[in-house]
Amino acid sequence: MTYTEFQTALADEVQLIADEGMSVSIQQLLKNNGVIMNALCIRHERDAMSPVIYLDSYYTRYNQGVPLPHLARYLLDQYRKDILRNADISIHAFQNFEDAQKNIYCRIVNYELNTGRLLEIPHKRFLDLAITYYYQVDDSVLKDATVMITNSHCSQWNLSPQALQETAWENTLHQLPPNLQSMEEALCELLGEEAPEEGCILPPPDASPIPMYLLSNKNRCLGAICMLYPGALRKAAAHLQSNLFILPSSIHECILIPESQTLPKEELEEMVKSINETQLEPQEVLSNRVYYYSRCEDCIQLE
Repeated sequence: MTYTEFQTALADEVQLIADEGMSVSIQQLLKNNGVIMNALCIRHERDAMSPVIYLDSYYTRYNQGVPLPHLARYLLDQYRKDILRNADISIHAFQNFEDAQKNIYCRIVNYELNTGRLLEIPHKRFLDLAITYYYQVDDSVLKDATVMITNSHCSQWNLSPQALQETAWENTLHQLPPNLQSMEEALCELLGEEAPEEGCILPPPDASPIPMYLLSNKNRCLGAICMLYPGALRKAAAHLQSNLFILPSSIHECILIPESQTLPKEELEEMVKSINETQLEPQEVLSNRVYYYSRCEDCIQLE
């Protein structure tokens, strides 16, 4: 059974055992970079809103031999016990700006790949990127779930774009501080291994032929925005005693390379394109361009 066939079959199975007044459907959701993803939506007729459930993990379990009726019962049980309860709390908080404002943050996306979507989204353009704003759902069940803030949300809150921008940046800078690591340390952390020199955040600039450093936020989620944090690149460039090339490795992080110890810019761009095409999901791509940070001018440029 293909993934598309599985989604339809599971939705039909859930509908068979759903409570009276519940409707079950597969919805198409527009994600970053124009990517469309399918998700299961369970909505009771009395609910104004309802969360959506992505089915990748359920498809994996199905292919491992778990019967479809069992998956349907488990999904519906989780929906009743956890997802719906937590979604109600999160949705209620989101509807009131005074409650929602503490969970509003900045992120960056590719401008050209999201031009249609950006018509409905408050944003500020930066080179070939756009700064947008999102609400982080605050509960353990819907971990890492976000809501893109749209013009209609601002109208509902009677909030100006300027006020939204100020709130989002204040939260982003104070709650999601930047984290700069050598690539070696970042890989060790990812693999659960100890770094060669415990407590050493950055090795000397000449520690390897092409030293690379990973810049993200503390959560490693939507952290490419850190390259726009005031002073973040200036501090990194001062440590490395060099201007920097910035490789947008995904919407979650970027790679910094000292200008004095790297490949030609054209080869770096080929490296970025290769990562985007082979290592990332389409919705995680940030840009195919390589940026340049000048210590003298203290700004990011596209050459």
